[in-house]
Amino acid sequence: MENVFNPSAASPKPKLKIAVLIRRFILTGGAERYAVEVTRRLAHEHDVSVFAQEWSFQGKEKITFHKIPRLFKRPSFLNQLLFSFFTWRSLDDSFDIIHTHERVCRFDVLTVHCPCFRSIVTRHKSPLKRFFVWLSVAVSPRKLAYLWLEKRQFVQNRERLWIPVSENVKKNIQANYPLPDECFRIVYPGVDSNLTKEEDIAENRKKLRSELGIKNDALVILFVGTEFKRKGLDALLKGFALLPRLNMKLVIAGEGRPDRYIAAAKGLGVEKDVIFLGLVENIEEAYTISDVYILPTLSDPAGMAPLEAMMCGVATVISCDRYAGIAECMTNQEAIILNNPNDPGEIAASLRRLVDKNYRRELGEKGRLLAEKMTWEKTTADTLFAYYKILELKGA
Repeated sequence: MENVFNPSAASPKPKLKIAVLIRRFILTGGAERYAVEVTRRLAHEHDVSVFAQEWSFQGKEKITFHKIPRLFKRPSFLNQLLFSFFTWRSLDDSFDIIHTHERVCRFDVLTVHCPCFRSIVTRHKSPLKRFFVWLSVAVSPRKLAYLWLEKRQFVQNRERLWIPVSENVKKNIQANYPLPDECFRIVYPGVDSNLTKEEDIAENRKKLRSELGIKNDALVILFVGTEFKRKGLDALLKGFALLPRLNMKLVIAGEGRPDRYIAAAKGLGVEKDVIFLGLVENIEEAYTISDVYILPTLSDPAGMAPLEAMMCGVATVISCDRYAGIAECMTNQEAIILNNPNDPGEIAASLRRLVDKNYRRELGEKGRLLAEKMTWEKTTADTLFAYYKILELKGA
């Protein structure tokens, strides 16, 4: 885990006045959840203000909210530009740190949750393809706006730090903008250390499985995602169809054109063994009923669900770090790593290994030990260390 600060090495630091910029301060969505979890913990010891267009917060932490106007939802690129403009006007010099999770022009620390928009051009090797993509950019106000804002974000400035959520994201930024390593501090997402209560699991598992019509001794494989195609559900359904599905169920939680995938399951002859839950308000319940968690993602900067599954002791299968940023933290001792998540055969072979109950238990225990080291408290401490580094660079 290159470039990760060790906050335990730091001496006690003073209380800070922190501005956090995020359009939606809510728990749904990866960037939003990350922002909420870290901001809550920052507020335990620091003076925190959130500048947002929307928020839903029931925590006990003392956080001051500032309403940023949202004149309209569509087009989204105009809303993004206006959010940058209005936050610029709303912020004053009283803040020690301005930390954004959004594309804005004024900040000290930027957490980067996804690959660069400019990748739509640079991912193409062919000069001819790049020419046509640039041509499409030139006639698109949306693309021009995002590229302009992104370019402003990644201008080198010795009094700024960028926090990619994985090495994967950092490499993507550097492939698009000439920022040296010293501009970055990788801070992975975390997991709630109180996610599971051992004494409740057995009883809840039996009850919840009964409600879904799943036998208590069935092998349950869980997939969680809100964009089914990007998260690899196509290959997973094909891989699942290759298994001898005696007393085995695939449970799918999340959104992503379920009608298409229900039809795909029927076409593969596995519809009786696949359960679509839709959006799950309490995702812990899905982990409770599961024996295996799988994420054959084709692109995921740093997903939180794999860590949550591990914290619950669920044996995990995940794409390698080329596709899944969070896999940078894992080895084959803690999870089964997929070299090619597009290959249904490799997916089937990995799941077949986990039919062995003893192996599942061993993998689940090692995964839990890893998750216990990657809590939101650690994410917050690493973020704070970046703040103090910025203040040091500013000479404060």
